[in-house]
Amino acid sequence: MLCALLQYLQSLHPDWFMYDRALLASGQWWRLLSGHLVHTNLAHLMLNGAAVVALWFVFGQSALLGRRPVAAYLGLTALLAVLISFGLWICYPGVEIYYGLSGVLHGLFCFGALSDLYQRRWSGALLLIGCWAKVAWELTAGASATTAEIIGAEVAVSSHLLGTVFGSLSGAIVWFWKARQ
Repeated sequence: MLCALLQYLQSLHPDWFMYDRALLASGQWWRLLSGHLVHTNLAHLMLNGAAVVALWFVFGQSALLGRRPVAAYLGLTALLAVLISFGLWICYPGVEIYYGLSGVLHGLFCFGALSDLYQRRWSGALLLIGCWAKVAWELTAGASATTAEIIGAEVAVSSHLLGTVFGSLSGAIVWFWKARQ
């Protein structure tokens, strides 16, 4: 719902919400989060929105999310968005503008795969390896041209990598913390 509202507001004011390196440098820090919540077009919004819902249905009741899974899922989504934005800022200075949730989706997927492993669902290992392999493939062979055509922009593989890294680290940290309790 928030993404749809911001998408509408973006249609009225195109430069208010996207991750924009120059505007972040001038102090517009909300873009660290809002850049992930706006999209290049309606197809991009629908693809990312469907993926957020699908990941919730697959991993939403995982043990690593704890007793308040909705709040934890939304918090993890926000945390991943901010971490990815900082990662883009520090590690990828060539990324001037960024839209969308794809990096966050990779992070949620890896967190969910680790949660499956935590619950002794060994398919989580295959999911985690698959996500890392997909990102490695994108880094070497390039992103899908079809996806770029659908979203009307270059696919930000750097955000996929950062999401995969931060989602995996977040899952490992929560796993370690829960194991120590």
